[in-house]
Amino acid sequence: MCVRQDDELCASDSECPDNQKCCSTICNGLDCMAPVTVKPGVCPRTNYEEVRCKKKGEELCANDSECPKEEKCCRTRCDGLDCMAPVTANPGVCPSTKYKPEECALIRFVSCANDSDCANNEKCCNNGCGLQCMAPDTAKPGVCPITNDGTIMCVRQDDELCASDSECPDNHKCCSTMCNGLDCMAPVTVKPGVCPNTNYEVVRCIKKDEELCADDSECPKKEKCCRTTCGGHQCMAPVKVKPGVCPRRKYKPEVCAQIRFASCADDRECPKNEKCCNNGCGLQCMAPVTV
Repeated sequence: MCVRQDDELCASDSECPDNQKCCSTICNGLDCMAPVTVKPGVCPRTNYEEVRCKKKGEELCANDSECPKEEKCCRTRCDGLDCMAPVTANPGVCPSTKYKPEECALIRFVSCANDSDCANNEKCCNNGCGLQCMAPDTAKPGVCPITNDGTIMCVRQDDELCASDSECPDNHKCCSTMCNGLDCMAPVTVKPGVCPNTNYEVVRCIKKDEELCADDSECPKKEKCCRTTCGGHQCMAPVKVKPGVCPRRKYKPEVCAQIRFASCADDRECPKNEKCCNNGCGLQCMAPVTV
């Protein structure tokens, strides 16, 4: 029974003794807990209709460390937990093409439980009606270009001219279009680094939504195509992100008017190894935490 829903007994792993970690509790708070071992492999899929449950919700293990050898602590057909031999997950991604619900009664397919039931490199995928062995999709390298919904008039809102990268020629990728459909497009280059955080109050916008670039490939040298303070895109020098993670502890909205802190825009404005983090009221330089 939760006495208090939001008890925060720690904010990060660095506040915990020994090798303990700062974890979410059953009451949606945070507390220091000993980490558990996660063994390699994937739990097998189970079919709730295959057996009659003698005792619903029976917990025969809590995590992988309580299971012998390579077995994992997996959810059973009766909504409990039990030690089971892991199955092998074949590489690749399941195709996004699926049957419509009204077609399910008209089709026939051989069902599977997991990838180990499939031949060659096929994966056990959801076809919209059940699980079926399918050839995995190959995701091509690169990133889909940014599209602007306001630049064209859409003839049809949901045109699906491809379902995955494997249906596109050469190095083209299957990307979302301006009309919320899918079409094959040439990938764009993404340069390393992070766009600087901008402050809408520090400048006066001459032209709102000005598009001076579409992606990083249109920018000189190491510059990136970043969103501006006026809602458009412009080439900017990337900023260096310091290592570490921002602390999770934040001020509550009701105390924001009572606190004072020096604001920052990104990590480069912070001394030493401090990072520019959101404190719940704004951005402030803070010492990173160890995860």
